[in-house]
Amino acid sequence: MNMNLIFTVVSIILAILALVLIYRVFKGPTVIDRVLAADSIDIILGVIMILFGTTEGRAMFLDLGLIITLLGFIGTVLISKYLEGEL
Repeated sequence: MNMNLIFTVVSIILAILALVLIYRVFKGPTVIDRVLAADSIDIILGVIMILFGTTEGRAMFLDLGLIITLLGFIGTVLISKYLEGEL
């Protein structure tokens, strides 16, 4: 099977999942739901960038995907600490 076809199919599936999560960011019943949905979108974006980097053979996209995912995780931790009152 062609690697570009696999990348395209997986990217479309992940984009659909990100759209569902965008709905949760705007309509989430609690702030925690919204924060977790935004963090999940960050992770999905990082995975798409890593897949694109491996398909194209460029390490720059791998690095960017890891950086985006790491910054999303740090942001989630900081928001969680703030909501608990520890920050």
